[in-house]
Amino acid sequence: MEKLVCDLRKEYEREPYDAILMLGDYSLDYWEVGPLYGSYSNGGVSNTAAFIEDYVSQFPCPTYLIPGNHEQYTHEDWEKITGAKRSFAVNVGDCVFVMLDNFGENLNAPVHNHGTYSFSDTDFIFRTIEQNPGKKVFLCAHHFALEHERDEFKRLVRETDAIVAMFAGHTHKSDIICAGDEYGGKLLCRTGNYSYSSMPNPADSMWGWRELVAVGDELTTAYVVPESTVDFGAGKVTVPFHRQDAAELA
Repeated sequence: MEKLVCDLRKEYEREPYDAILMLGDYSLDYWEVGPLYGSYSNGGVSNTAAFIEDYVSQFPCPTYLIPGNHEQYTHEDWEKITGAKRSFAVNVGDCVFVMLDNFGENLNAPVHNHGTYSFSDTDFIFRTIEQNPGKKVFLCAHHFALEHERDEFKRLVRETDAIVAMFAGHTHKSDIICAGDEYGGKLLCRTGNYSYSSMPNPADSMWGWRELVAVGDELTTAYVVPESTVDFGAGKVTVPFHRQDAAELA
C-alpha cells in the first residue's frame, strides 16, 4: 500500500490527473477464511476504513470508491465509512462515470461467502445518461458478468451511443476484451491490481492502474505499470516503467 501511494504520487508529479476511481476489494473484511480474515464480520474492525484513512487520504486528487464482492457492508455502514453511497455517478470534464454496485445483494451475510452478484442497475444508468446530455459515459463496476447479465443491460449498452466502454476489476488482470455483438462490440477494460497474482503469465497482472486519457474527442486507455522489483519465482528482476494493454476508445 505504501508503494501504491508512492507510485500514484510520482505519476501525478510527472503528469497530473483529475480523479482516481477505485472499483472494489480493498480488504478482506467479510472474507472469513483464515485466522485473520473476516475482520469486520467477526469483530467489527474495518480494514476498508483503515485503508481510506491511512492511504487514500494521501492520494493527490479526489478519489471515489465503490464496493467489491469483499465489501458486503450495509448501505448505512458503507456510507458511514466512505462518505458515499454504494452506487453513484462522477462527472469529470465531458465524461461521466457511472459507478455501479454489482454486489448489492445479501449484504452483511451472517456466513462466509464470495459476495452475491446483483446485476447492473439499468434504471440508474439510464437516468444518469438523461441527466448528462452530450457527455461520454463510462460504466464502472467491480465486475461485469457479461454472459449472465440481463438482456435489458446488454441492449442498453449496445444501443446507447453515449456509452463508450466498461471498466472493472475483480480478476486482478489488466486486459481488454471485446464484450461481443450483444454489447455492440464495446470494450471491457480491466483495471489490474496492487495485490496478489495467480496468473500463469505474470505480465497479465503486474502492479499498476488503468488510465483513461480524454483530449477533445480522442479517448485512449492503457495500463500503467510503474517500475517494480518483482520475484517471479526464479529470482528478483526490475520491471521498468511502461504502458501495456492499450486501446483507442473514441
